[in-house]
Amino acid sequence: MSDPIDPKRREFIGLAALAGGSLLLTGADPLFAASNPNIHSRGYAALDTSGKLVPWTFERRPVGDYDILIETKYASICHSDIHQMKGHWGPQHYPQVPGHEIVGVVAAVGSKVTKFKVGDRAGVGCMVDSNPECASFKAGEEQYCPETVFTYGYPEASSPSGISQGGYSNNIVVKEHFAVHIPEGLSLQEAAPLLCAGITTYSPLMKWGFKPGDKVGVAGIGGLGHMAIKLAVSKGAEVYAFTTSAEKVDDIIAFGAKPVVVDDLAKLAPYSGQLDFMISTIPVDYNVAAYAAVVKPYGTFTQVGMPERFEVTLSAIGLAFSRVNFNASLIGGMPETQEVVDYCAEHRVLPTIQVIPASEINDAWEKVVNKQARYRYVIDAATF
Repeated sequence: MSDPIDPKRREFIGLAALAGGSLLLTGADPLFAASNPNIHSRGYAALDTSGKLVPWTFERRPVGDYDILIETKYASICHSDIHQMKGHWGPQHYPQVPGHEIVGVVAAVGSKVTKFKVGDRAGVGCMVDSNPECASFKAGEEQYCPETVFTYGYPEASSPSGISQGGYSNNIVVKEHFAVHIPEGLSLQEAAPLLCAGITTYSPLMKWGFKPGDKVGVAGIGGLGHMAIKLAVSKGAEVYAFTTSAEKVDDIIAFGAKPVVVDDLAKLAPYSGQLDFMISTIPVDYNVAAYAAVVKPYGTFTQVGMPERFEVTLSAIGLAFSRVNFNASLIGGMPETQEVVDYCAEHRVLPTIQVIPASEINDAWEKVVNKQARYRYVIDAATF
């Protein structure tokens, strides 16, 4: 059947619909808003690869049967946010809201939600959806499923913007499976960094299975590295820290590491073959073999820092001589994420944080890049 609406009238209707959409985004017209089930959000977004964020209002999907709506209280800054927004890991869709260390209070739940109720304290990390039939999902390692939707910048059919939008915002809608409970007694602002920095370092440490007294090295002492030190020390390891920032030495000693090596390649040589395990959080390209050489033959070296293009420099002959087992690790699954949050709450293994208003995000990003963060910036979501 032919369309009874003439072309000019159809064009007018289309323009009116676009105008209505703009009003919904800004919340300017309650009559429009009342008929739209989407969730209105405000936050900070990247519009391009400049690395500068600006305030942005947008929409999230309605709360579905298995969803929870979290009113964000705090969201912390990860170096990954900066890499992705700048396009270091490939072309991006903009506007894009970063942030995958998110904590808050449950404001609404779907009809089939069983794990959460309104008023619960909840956190969201690096994932927001996946395929429950995936073998890795069933094994509690959802991050390895090909269908996994990570928290920002990933295609997401249910998102009004077409991509997942992250935690630098006043709320988030997420499948209940991908949220964790924040124990009472653990402050929300200190809980936030555990959702990435905590699980990213905890998972490889636990999978390696070190014993009290084992020598564990941590290379790169920033947001991830300082958590790696605290976690390893709490488990009884003798921790060796490797940093390029001499001004961090006193802090690192206070975290429990000894010795602290302010490293250039020449200073690594005296530690050759001494460590049982090394975890590297270095988020830029570097000479892996030089660091791997401090690990004992047949020891393990795990890379968790993700540089530009996800690339680090490997020397085959260097690794061959050290005989180190080199691998990389990607965050951790949901059961293990809940585990690390509970562990840190119980044992008071807490990140060292600085709480900032949203207006200071761009300045904080500059300081992260320049190694000036001490050690995780946490954004007060009330300021979005």
